Amino acid sequence: MPSDVFKFSGQVHLDTFALDLESVTVDLDRYDDVAINGLRLSLEAIRKRTDSFAYWQRRCRTGRPPYEERTLLVAFLVQQLLGLTFRETEGVLAMVRSYYRLERVPDHSTLSRKLSSRRWTTVLERFFLHLVNELPKRSSVVATDATGYSGRKRGWRETKHAQRAIEDWVKVHAAIEVDEFLVLSYSLTRSNVHDSQMFAEVWDKLPSNVTPRRSLADSAYFGNDCLAAARQHGATPLHGIKKNARNFERPSNFYQKLVNFAHHWPNRFAALYAKRAHAETVFSMISTLLGHRLRCRSKRGRKNEVRVKLALFDLIQLALRKEFWS
Repeated sequence: MPSDVFKFSGQVHLDTFALDLESVTVDLDRYDDVAINGLRLSLEAIRKRTDSFAYWQRRCRTGRPPYEERTLLVAFLVQQLLGLTFRETEGVLAMVRSYYRLERVPDHSTLSRKLSSRRWTTVLERFFLHLVNELPKRSSVVATDATGYSGRKRGWRETKHAQRAIEDWVKVHAAIEVDEFLVLSYSLTRSNVHDSQMFAEVWDKLPSNVTPRRSLADSAYFGNDCLAAARQHGATPLHGIKKNARNFERPSNFYQKLVNFAHHWPNRFAALYAKRAHAETVFSMISTLLGHRLRCRSKRGRKNEVRVKLALFDLIQLALRKEFWS
């Protein structure tokens, strides 16, 4: 049967979908390669990127010599990758000491204290920018959403909205690159901060090598402020609308134009808006690979632990691609 039979075009019924057989075909060789070499490539990527990162560590002439920030960064990344406690991390680092060229292995109390320091907030944010700024310039579709992390057994999605606002969650507002599954920028807040309040800040933090051409977000970002923030960056906002939204004969703002577009061309709007779920896919991947529970107890420590997760996730995604090693 020829493949042209499955190609559809034009405005048809809402329940009709175009079939792209190449996009749903699984490359078994590629899957085996990732499953076999995923951990090895991730460990190699940690060594490569920590070597290329510029550290601004102050050297004291007197007193006990401090631990190198490269050593501590390797420790935090390896801890999240393997899902270890601070004590287990100390033992694993002693085992891979020659592989990562570590002069001294820090003890578990030092790791816990350093991760909760203000200094490491700056280092981890710089390291995240180091990863995303080295990527090539490109035009991308950006999906924005939010999730949360805490030390509780149940995850963010299993917790009711009313309970999230009164519990000690670290809420992540992130911009995700569609189709590439990369975290481009983020902001960390308390769990009672609404998603729309941080949209403009997250988009202002987008790396300079990314030119957003389209913004995808759910109905929490339907306000004119969010739509205007996406417009300021040159992107076309396609955000979710309310079910009771009505048409406007003469739309005067961004939201009214968005509602008219969604009502007049529902198939086209649905096809473009469908990839908003890539943001939720990224959050699910982070929870699966690195876990959703936090080990630190201090507020700054929990936020820094989330920063390590986000940076490590981008590092893993880049490590599994061939262009990363070119």
